[in-house]
Parts: sequence; C-alpha cells; structure tokens
Amino acid sequence: VSTEMYNLEHQLRELQLIRCSLLPGEAFSFVLSPEDTAIWSSLLDALDNGVDGEIEMPAKGTSLCSARFSVRTPGSPVWFEAQVPEGPLQCSDVLVRGENISRYQQEHWQSIVSQSTAEVRDSEFPIYELFSLHLLPRLHEYDGDKHSPTSAGTPSEIHAHRPEIFHALLTSHHLVSVTKRKLMKGWSSDLHITGFAKVGYPGLIYAEGEKENVEEFVKNVKAMNWLALRVRFIEQVAAPAQTANAGDEWMEVQKISEVLELMRKKGRESCVTNHGIGSSSST
Repeated sequence: VSTEMYNLEHQLRELQLIRCSLLPGEAFSFVLSPEDTAIWSSLLDALDNGVDGEIEMPAKGTSLCSARFSVRTPGSPVWFEAQVPEGPLQCSDVLVRGENISRYQQEHWQSIVSQSTAEVRDSEFPIYELFSLHLLPRLHEYDGDKHSPTSAGTPSEIHAHRPEIFHALLTSHHLVSVTKRKLMKGWSSDLHITGFAKVGYPGLIYAEGEKENVEEFVKNVKAMNWLALRVRFIEQVAAPAQTANAGDEWMEVQKISEVLELMRKKGRESCVTNHGIGSSSST
C-alpha cells in the first residue's frame, strides 16, 4: 500500500469515527466545493459500507483536496471547523466559528481549543478525540447553561431564592491598558456584571452582580499586574434599588464627576465619597 493510499485510508477512518460518534442533533458537514464534497462523501460511503478494498484514489488528473468539515450542535451560535490530518500522529488546526459572538467569546473558545489540542496531540486520531472528548461536551455544557432557566418554581419560591446581590469598588494608580479594559468588559459579559471603569488617572472599577460572580470578577482583576490596586470594599448591597434593566451593561467613563453621577442614580453616591473619591457637591 502506497503512503498516499495509507494516509487517505487513515483520514477516512478518522472522519468515520467523528461521524459515528455524533449525538442526535449534532450535524457534520464538509466545508468544501460541491465537487470536492461529492468525492469525499463517496469515499466515506464506501468505507461505511464495508468495502475497504474498493476505496480508490481519484482518477488521474483529479486532485484530492484536504478534507475540511464542520460540526454543529442544535441552536448553538458557536461551532467548530477543522481539517482532517493527512497522516497518523498529526493534528491540524481547529477554528472557532460563530454567529453574533463577541471577540472575547471567540478568543475564549479558541483558547479552549488550544488547551484541548495539547491533550490529544499524541493520539492516533487526534481530531476525533478533540471533538468527542473535549469540544462537543464543552459546547453542550455551554449551551445548557445559556438556555436553561435560572430558576424554577412558583413566583414566591423564585423570590425566596433570589440570589444575593453584591457590589465592589476597586481603585488603582491608573487604568490605561487597552488589554485590561477589554478583559474586564469580557468578564462583565460572561459573569453578568454591571458597572463601570473610570479610565485614566486614577483608575476606578465598580462592579455589581450576584455574590459569586462579583467575587470571581474581583479575583480576575486582582490577578492582573497593577500599580497600587486597592479593593475598597466587596459587600452585599444593602437595598438593591431595582432589578438590572436590559440597557444596563459595562461601560467606561473618563471623569470623577461621571462616576458620581452614575452612583447618584443608584442612590449610592456615598459608596465612593466615603472613600475620598470626589465629593457629594461635585457636578
């Protein structure tokens, strides 16, 4: 058996494993031209039908392109696209695709792909293991968290189990780094945090959300390199003024007066003025 034929059979075996491992609703499709899709589909069908001896290379003059494919899960805005390695013990790049996903989400999933790829790199069928053992389970978990109701029961039960709302205030010598600002915006989205960052000198960060999420947000912020970062407080909101509106989100401001105005609207101006930031008479 020629090396070329051996590699082709190995690619087909990996494609077969991937297709056979899919759960109901998961969709496999080639990302190729109609002509190339027809060639790869016929080769794969021959293998599926148990006619290994009938698998043949395309006729001379017909080039066989690399097999690119995608796998999607039902209703997910994120899916993966990959190229089947051309031989054993090889691992090709896997790309994250999506509809209306943020750049942070794209980078988050690409990081998961990179970490998972390192774990399967020495496998005989690395792309198969990457999809079946790592990426698709993580994607189902992500979709489940996204679409599951946050609580169940009667309105009184929901009210009784309403999560604790916390807020936190952090200050630093300055906040200029574009990287830090992008990371905080991404974390605020993932952790459902509302609040703001006052950029420039000094730097100021205010976050509000569920207790565990605020604590995680503060932990992430502290893990970055800062000059004179101080956590002024992280505590339960005594009396949440209102449920977060659809328009509430993470934002950036440039001036202390803007900070005071935002906190005044929340009825919490003293939360910053008591720490020597601005004054209640500032405008």
